[in-house]
Amino acid sequence: MIRYEQDGKFAYFNGLKFTRDDKTGYYLNSTIRKRLHRYVWEYFNGPIPAGCHIHHKDGDKNNNNIENLVLVKHSKHVRLHGILKSMDNEWLEWARDNMNKKARPAASKWHSSEEGKEWHRKHYNKMKDKLHAKVTKVCDYCGKEYEGFPRKTDRFCSNKCKSAWRRKAGLDNEIRICAYCGREFEANKYSKTKCCSKSCSNRLYPRLPQLRQSKVN
Repeated sequence: MIRYEQDGKFAYFNGLKFTRDDKTGYYLNSTIRKRLHRYVWEYFNGPIPAGCHIHHKDGDKNNNNIENLVLVKHSKHVRLHGILKSMDNEWLEWARDNMNKKARPAASKWHSSEEGKEWHRKHYNKMKDKLHAKVTKVCDYCGKEYEGFPRKTDRFCSNKCKSAWRRKAGLDNEIRICAYCGREFEANKYSKTKCCSKSCSNRLYPRLPQLRQSKVN
């Protein structure tokens, strides 16, 4: 649902990009001026009521899945964070260990149970119209608008734009050795290029320019 990149520096949800603020730990989209955890909660539940905050149940600001978010009153939220700040590192370490050894395995077991599956089915039937409704997105390469599904993390209007973006970014490049001069050069791994330049290619295949010229004539 939420895609993270570059060691969690960036998060993508519903076609929007959120950047982690290393000072606060929260993810923010500067265009809509909204934090990721608040946006996710509103996406599933509607506007946040006045005087309320969205709290991370496990205290992890990197875990912005809807299951980890809860609506709380402002006063309660401040009190919760005050309690957390007052806890020492030893207690927090125990809490994390307890979460990993007990809470998460229990949650995983419940989600795979018949009761958990039935809950997911009801939740899906309630949200499916919204989940499958198309929204307008902007292609990261050509800048054109296109229609896509909100939960799908696509970034391009077509495979052509996706491939062009990868070529421009050099994501599929590799280092090769020129078949003529022996120097290293960079080329796309899907390319059949064997030489570092046209000059070396003409020297490696001396008859090719003549053949091209004969075709012209």
